[in-house]
Amino acid sequence: MKKVYIETHGCQMNVHDSEKALFALSDIGYEAVADPVEADLILLNTCMVREKPEQKVFKRIDTLKHEQIRAQGKRSVFGVMGCVAQAEAERIFDRSRDVSIVLGTQSISKLPQMVQQIEQGFSRSIDVTLTKDADFFEISATARQTNQIAYVSIIEGCNKFCSYCIVPFTRGRERSRPVGNILAEIQGLAENGYKEVHLLGQNVNSYGLSGRYRGNLPTTFNTSQSDQVTFARLLELVAHNCGVPRVKYMTSYPRDFDQEIIRVMDAEEKLCEWVHLPAQSGSDRILKRMRRGYTFQAYMDKISFIRAAEKDYSITGDLIVGFPGETEEDFLETMRLVAEVEYDGLFIFQYSARPNTAAMAYEDTVPEKVKTERLMKLIELQNRIQQRRYARYLEKTVEVLIEGVSAKSNDEFTGHTRCHKTVNFPKGESRLGDLVQVKINRAGKNSLHGQIL
Repeated sequence: MKKVYIETHGCQMNVHDSEKALFALSDIGYEAVADPVEADLILLNTCMVREKPEQKVFKRIDTLKHEQIRAQGKRSVFGVMGCVAQAEAERIFDRSRDVSIVLGTQSISKLPQMVQQIEQGFSRSIDVTLTKDADFFEISATARQTNQIAYVSIIEGCNKFCSYCIVPFTRGRERSRPVGNILAEIQGLAENGYKEVHLLGQNVNSYGLSGRYRGNLPTTFNTSQSDQVTFARLLELVAHNCGVPRVKYMTSYPRDFDQEIIRVMDAEEKLCEWVHLPAQSGSDRILKRMRRGYTFQAYMDKISFIRAAEKDYSITGDLIVGFPGETEEDFLETMRLVAEVEYDGLFIFQYSARPNTAAMAYEDTVPEKVKTERLMKLIELQNRIQQRRYARYLEKTVEVLIEGVSAKSNDEFTGHTRCHKTVNFPKGESRLGDLVQVKINRAGKNSLHGQIL
């Protein structure tokens, strides 16, 4: 068989797209390898979140090419997929003669034909078509590259057009996947032994508002509601009709997150105690410039009803520091937000401009040194909060899905709790994929340690 190496950068959506690409390529005789030196085809699945992503792509291609030439005296076929491919399109060919394939985010099903074109002598192949009517590329439960946790797309694209965000230009407009297809996929994953699924979307709370979302519903479904399957209703359907014991989701959009979602999560045991709710800033002025559509107080109202729920939810989020025009007062409002929410985890980014976004036209008034200083202050504050939040689990017993061997010791397993905290513990008689009860005896700021009961 021919061999393909896929290197994935970015979010869980990209991880799932890489699974889809491998599934598609298996139809034309390709199998995945872990070492790029062995590969006949190398695909870089790219992300636009980090600064200067396209430069990093070309640098990585150059590195992989020379590693392969030194090891085997040959060159692979190189392809670029993901958000950089969608945003840069034919400019990628102009900047690198080594790239033969450029694959957009909605074109994964066409990958086999594109590869065959190159094998037949074409110098390059490109498909970066974006359409609101694009079909979802479905894969079987047995085609997963992840072993314990499976990712399931429920909605793709975004209609929000936040001023800093490139997603509407790289993933297109919102398209909700048919309900019946989602339920059938998750049930198939349960039958194949998966214990946890993550429902994925750029904005999962918009599910059912756009696209073909009805599909083939189970007989237990109330047909009077078939015209509007909300995200909360989808969660209910997944909990009632699928055999996977743990269900998580990301990402939520604060403006669309409502109490009905928490009501359903409280009522359903399978829905795990974790909410990822990106705020991006604590300043009303900056939130308006970001076009987020909510205020500090509106966001805190969402936090209040999550904290008041029956279950004890872990809350994580995203923040951007140094957005154009951010003053010291704006930054202090973000510090205030972090202090009041007390996140269990945060992804914090320094702002950098992205092509096609409205913020590209804003004057970047925050010096890089100031951005870095603000970043470090936020990290320091969040570290103190996380240390305190994690310490709450000392001497408590938590359910952990065993996902792999710990990076810290070959004698220990690692996994996540229902509230998405990392736990390391001695292996004992347990096995990968088991759900075990672990008593916590040590807490750091980023992980927990314990013993299996």
